[in-house]
Amino acid sequence: MPSHLGKRISPPVVILLFLSSVLSASKDGTRFFGKPLSLKKALNLQEALDHPAKYRDQKVLLEGNIRDVCQMKGCWLMLSDGRRNIRIKFAGYSFFVPKDSRGKKVRAEGRLIQETLSEEMARHYAAEESGRQDFSTIKGPQQVVSFEAIGVAISN
Repeated sequence: MPSHLGKRISPPVVILLFLSSVLSASKDGTRFFGKPLSLKKALNLQEALDHPAKYRDQKVLLEGNIRDVCQMKGCWLMLSDGRRNIRIKFAGYSFFVPKDSRGKKVRAEGRLIQETLSEEMARHYAAEESGRQDFSTIKGPQQVVSFEAIGVAISN
Protein backbone atom coordinates (compact mmCIF):
# COMPACT_ATOMS: atom_id res chain seq x y z
CA MET A 1 0.00 0.00 0.00
CA PRO A 2 1.40 3.44 -0.90
CA SER A 3 2.73 5.27 2.13
CA HIS A 4 0.25 8.17 2.02
CA LEU A 5 -2.81 5.93 2.07
CA GLY A 6 -4.29 5.19 5.43
CA LYS A 7 -2.81 8.22 7.16
CA ARG A 8 -5.41 10.23 8.98
CA ILE A 9 -5.24 14.00 9.14
CA SER A 10 -7.57 15.86 11.45
CA PRO A 11 -10.16 18.17 9.79
CA PRO A 12 -8.63 21.45 11.11
CA VAL A 13 -5.23 20.44 9.72
CA VAL A 14 -6.77 19.57 6.34
CA ILE A 15 -8.51 22.95 6.16
CA LEU A 16 -5.30 24.74 7.14
CA LEU A 17 -3.29 22.80 4.54
CA PHE A 18 -5.81 23.65 1.83
CA LEU A 19 -5.96 27.34 2.72
CA SER A 20 -2.18 27.63 2.92
CA SER A 21 -1.72 25.85 -0.43
CA VAL A 22 -3.67 28.46 -2.40
CA LEU A 23 -1.40 31.49 -2.68
CA SER A 24 -3.71 33.81 -4.57
CA ALA A 25 -5.79 34.33 -7.64
CA SER A 26 -5.06 36.89 -10.35
CA LYS A 27 -7.57 39.19 -12.02
CA ASP A 28 -7.86 36.75 -14.94
CA GLY A 29 -8.87 33.93 -12.58
CA THR A 30 -5.54 32.11 -12.55
CA ARG A 31 -5.05 30.33 -9.22
CA PHE A 32 -1.62 29.75 -7.73
CA PHE A 33 -0.59 26.83 -5.51
CA GLY A 34 2.69 26.22 -3.72
CA LYS A 35 5.53 28.69 -4.28
CA PRO A 36 5.30 31.60 -6.75
CA LEU A 37 6.48 30.80 -10.27
CA SER A 38 9.79 32.50 -11.09
CA LEU A 39 10.49 31.21 -14.62
CA LYS A 40 8.88 32.81 -17.67
CA LYS A 41 9.89 30.53 -20.55
CA ALA A 42 8.45 27.01 -20.62
CA LEU A 43 10.43 23.97 -21.69
CA ASN A 44 8.82 21.99 -24.50
CA LEU A 45 7.29 18.84 -22.98
CA GLN A 46 8.55 16.59 -25.78
CA GLU A 47 12.11 17.86 -25.20
CA ALA A 48 11.75 17.30 -21.45
CA LEU A 49 10.51 13.72 -21.89
CA ASP A 50 13.00 12.82 -24.61
CA HIS A 51 16.06 14.20 -22.74
CA PRO A 52 15.31 14.30 -18.99
CA ALA A 53 18.97 13.78 -18.00
CA LYS A 54 19.87 17.02 -19.82
CA TYR A 55 17.74 18.94 -17.29
CA ARG A 56 18.77 17.03 -14.17
CA ASP A 57 19.13 19.33 -11.15
CA GLN A 58 17.65 22.27 -13.09
CA LYS A 59 14.47 24.12 -12.27
CA VAL A 60 12.20 24.15 -15.35
CA LEU A 61 8.74 25.38 -16.27
CA LEU A 62 6.28 23.10 -18.07
CA GLU A 63 2.91 24.12 -19.47
CA GLY A 64 -0.05 22.38 -21.01
CA ASN A 65 -3.53 21.21 -20.16
CA ILE A 66 -4.58 19.11 -17.21
CA ARG A 67 -5.58 15.70 -18.53
CA ASP A 68 -6.26 14.09 -15.15
CA VAL A 69 -6.14 14.88 -11.43
CA CYS A 70 -5.93 12.65 -8.36
CA GLN A 71 -9.53 12.19 -7.32
CA MET A 72 -8.63 11.28 -3.75
CA LYS A 73 -6.85 14.48 -2.66
CA GLY A 74 -5.66 16.44 -5.69
CA CYS A 75 -2.11 15.31 -4.85
CA TRP A 76 -1.00 14.89 -8.51
CA LEU A 77 -2.05 15.90 -11.98
CA MET A 78 -1.29 14.77 -15.49
CA LEU A 79 -0.06 17.56 -17.77
CA SER A 80 -0.57 17.08 -21.50
CA ASP A 81 0.65 19.01 -24.53
CA GLY A 82 -1.87 17.18 -26.71
CA ARG A 83 0.62 14.46 -27.69
CA ARG A 84 2.62 13.58 -24.58
CA ASN A 85 1.79 13.43 -20.86
CA ILE A 86 3.71 13.74 -17.61
CA ARG A 87 2.63 13.13 -14.02
CA ILE A 88 3.20 16.13 -11.78
CA LYS A 89 3.53 15.56 -8.04
CA PHE A 90 3.93 18.33 -5.50
CA ALA A 91 7.18 18.82 -3.57
CA GLY A 92 7.00 17.37 -0.08
CA TYR A 93 3.27 16.70 -0.46
CA SER A 94 3.02 20.37 0.55
CA PHE A 95 0.04 21.43 -1.55
CA PHE A 96 -2.84 20.00 -3.54
CA VAL A 97 -4.84 21.20 -6.54
CA PRO A 98 -8.62 21.19 -6.98
CA LYS A 99 -9.94 17.80 -8.07
CA ASP A 100 -12.13 19.50 -10.70
CA SER A 101 -9.15 20.99 -12.59
CA ARG A 102 -9.31 18.58 -15.56
CA GLY A 103 -9.19 20.43 -18.89
CA LYS A 104 -7.72 23.65 -17.47
CA LYS A 105 -4.43 25.21 -18.51
CA VAL A 106 -1.50 24.70 -16.14
CA ARG A 107 2.02 26.03 -15.69
CA ALA A 108 4.22 24.08 -13.27
CA GLU A 109 7.68 24.93 -12.02
CA GLY A 110 9.99 22.31 -10.55
CA ARG A 111 12.27 19.49 -11.60
CA LEU A 112 12.14 16.42 -13.80
CA ILE A 113 12.60 13.06 -12.08
CA GLN A 114 13.53 9.73 -13.67
CA GLU A 115 12.14 7.03 -11.43
CA THR A 116 11.01 3.43 -11.23
CA LEU A 117 7.45 2.83 -10.10
CA SER A 118 6.63 -0.51 -8.58
CA GLU A 119 3.86 -2.43 -10.31
CA GLU A 120 1.74 -1.79 -7.21
CA MET A 121 2.22 2.00 -7.38
CA ALA A 122 1.63 2.09 -11.14
CA ARG A 123 -1.63 0.21 -10.61
CA HIS A 124 -2.50 2.47 -7.69
CA TYR A 125 -2.15 5.54 -9.91
CA ALA A 126 -4.12 3.88 -12.68
CA ALA A 127 -6.97 2.45 -10.63
CA GLU A 128 -7.50 4.06 -7.27
CA GLU A 129 -6.75 7.63 -8.20
CA SER A 130 -7.79 8.02 -11.85
CA GLY A 131 -10.40 5.26 -12.09
CA ARG A 132 -8.65 3.09 -14.68
CA GLN A 133 -9.76 -0.54 -14.63
CA ASP A 134 -7.58 -2.19 -17.30
CA PHE A 135 -4.23 -3.33 -15.87
CA SER A 136 -3.14 -5.47 -18.83
CA THR A 137 -0.30 -3.11 -19.77
CA ILE A 138 0.99 -2.71 -16.21
CA LYS A 139 3.40 -5.57 -15.54
CA GLY A 140 6.46 -5.25 -13.32
CA PRO A 141 8.38 -2.10 -12.47
CA GLN A 142 7.67 0.90 -14.71
CA GLN A 143 10.41 3.34 -15.79
CA VAL A 144 8.89 6.82 -15.93
CA VAL A 145 9.79 10.46 -16.11
CA SER A 146 7.71 12.52 -13.71
CA PHE A 147 7.84 16.06 -12.41
CA GLU A 148 8.05 17.42 -8.89
CA ALA A 149 6.48 20.87 -8.80
CA ILE A 150 7.25 23.55 -6.25
CA GLY A 151 4.60 25.86 -7.70
CA VAL A 152 1.61 25.58 -10.03
CA ALA A 153 -0.63 28.12 -11.78
CA ILE A 154 -4.02 26.94 -13.09
CA SER A 155 -6.16 29.03 -15.43
CA ASN A 156 -9.44 28.41 -17.22
